[in-house]
Amino acid sequence: MARYNKASVLDRVILMAESLSVGDSIEILCHKKNRMVKLIRYFENEFVLLEKGFWQERLEVNKKVLRKTLKKVIKREFPRSHKLWVFQRKKQLL
Repeated sequence: MARYNKASVLDRVILMAESLSVGDSIEILCHKKNRMVKLIRYFENEFVLLEKGFWQERLEVNKKVLRKTLKKVIKREFPRSHKLWVFQRKKQLL
C-alpha cells in the first residue's frame, strides 16, 4: 500500500502484476478512494480489469495488451489525479 505519482503508476503496476499469483489483485484508487481500478490475475496469462468510478466496466485482457488497456483506463478514470493509491490484495473472488 503506497501512494505514487500518476506518471509512474503504470510501470509499477505492470511490475507488480507479473509477480501476482492466480486470484491475487492490485487496486488503484484516487485520493478520495471513491474511484477504483482493480486488476485481478484470472489465469496465468489472463487478467480481469474492473473499473468502478466514472464507468462501471469489466474487461478481460491478456498480458500482451495489458499495458495499453491499463494506460487507457487510468487516463479515463483518473483524469485530474496526480497521486494514486496502489494496494496489492491476496486471493480475491470475482
